[in-house]
Amino acid sequence: MRKALSGMDHYFLEPVLINVGEDFKSIVWKAQYDMDFNTECLFCFSEKITGYRVEDEAGRSGKVAVCPHCEKVNAIYA
Repeated sequence: MRKALSGMDHYFLEPVLINVGEDFKSIVWKAQYDMDFNTECLFCFSEKITGYRVEDEAGRSGKVAVCPHCEKVNAIYA
């Protein structure tokens, strides 16, 4: 299937390279609010985390869930 789409490679962007547990870099990643989650933080156990659409310096994009208290990435989601 990958070879069949080779003519469209310029439309495919690799996902952003962010890891769970990484400190949130809202300015570097060009973050934009997406949604709130009513779930506990994996690191500081606050009761809410926030989802953001992010884009890194290379133009790769993705979505991450971040704790507003400890500012750690809790999840990467679609």
